[in-house]
Amino acid sequence: MIKKNFLTGEYVIYSLDRAKRPQNIKKDILTTPIKLCPFCIENNHMTSEPIYKSFNDEIRLIYNKYPITQYDTENYGIHYVLIDTKDHEKNIINYTDEHMFYLMKCIKDILNILYEDKKLKYVQVFKNQGINAGASQSHSHWQILGLSILPNKQKYMINALKSYEKQYGKCYFCIMDYSQNLVYENNDFIAFCPNDSLYCYEINIIPKHHITNIRYLNDEMLASLGAILKKCIIKLNLIHNNLDYNICLYNGFRKEDEYHFFLQIIPRVGSLAGFEFSTGMFVNSILPVDAAKSLRLV
Repeated sequence: MIKKNFLTGEYVIYSLDRAKRPQNIKKDILTTPIKLCPFCIENNHMTSEPIYKSFNDEIRLIYNKYPITQYDTENYGIHYVLIDTKDHEKNIINYTDEHMFYLMKCIKDILNILYEDKKLKYVQVFKNQGINAGASQSHSHWQILGLSILPNKQKYMINALKSYEKQYGKCYFCIMDYSQNLVYENNDFIAFCPNDSLYCYEINIIPKHHITNIRYLNDEMLASLGAILKKCIIKLNLIHNNLDYNICLYNGFRKEDEYHFFLQIIPRVGSLAGFEFSTGMFVNSILPVDAAKSLRLV
């Protein structure tokens, strides 16, 4: 079965037999020794001074030492690292609800600050957890990257959502039936496996009400977002132990870009290879409805 992803325009092939392939190559788990970890608080001489602190200095924002973009060049942009814990061994599944609230609030606060920079056209918030997800440090952290251009993927997504609303008179996310693909929900958010998932066990988290930007969440909703994000990561780790994953926040930055914001969790089950790179298509070895059922039951 081949499907076109509504939001990105990319094609995915659902090939269930691919999950039966033997995996003889063992993937190493990256663990940075504490004495070499720049994100441990005792090694703060290895990084710049924090720009922002929260939750008793548990959460710290610093400039990325190896930025993708530069603040004072033609390649204009801002690249931050958000260290979300003092503890070298902890990650989201170990955080308290209070810790998750302050993490979500910190992201909101930083976006509010970056919104004042009129040179920025887009800000991407993302997390790489584990070496197979692209992390170069094992100490839990996020990255926040401000760009002076709007990437083509985001242009496509914005246009797809605007076109849908123009045609049907309602938001794509607001009209969707989540019953079969539901993973978890709380008072404010729904977690589900999209019908056109590009990745195995991919989860999207959206607000139940039409909210275009995480900047507009109140404290109660920030706490709900943190709680459901943690719940989803725990569920994924019960399916695949020590799972590497990416978290991406899709968030309208300027008013003309605004849409129903959402978080995407991309479990790194399997890997992109020659077929994906040469065709721009994806291969998913589990149907989203089956992935959602498995995740609901753990």
